Amino acid sequence: MNKIKEFRKKQNLSQSDIAKIMKVRQNTISQWEKDIRTPNIKQGLKLAEILETTVESLYK
Repeated sequence: MNKIKEFRKKQNLSQSDIAKIMKVRQNTISQWEKDIRTPNIKQGLKLAEILETTVESLYK
C-alpha cells in the first residue's frame, strides 16, 4: 500500500494537476495510487519532489 493519495491531498493537488506536471495521463496517477502500476525510479523521484516528501515515505 502506498501513500501517494494521502500526500497528494495534503498538497491540495488533483490527480490531473500531478499528471500535467509529470507529463503523464491522469489515469496513470490513478493507477499508481491504487497500486495497479508503480512509477519508475525517475518518476518516483519527481513525484516525491512534487509532493514534498521522500520516495521512502510514499511507500511506507
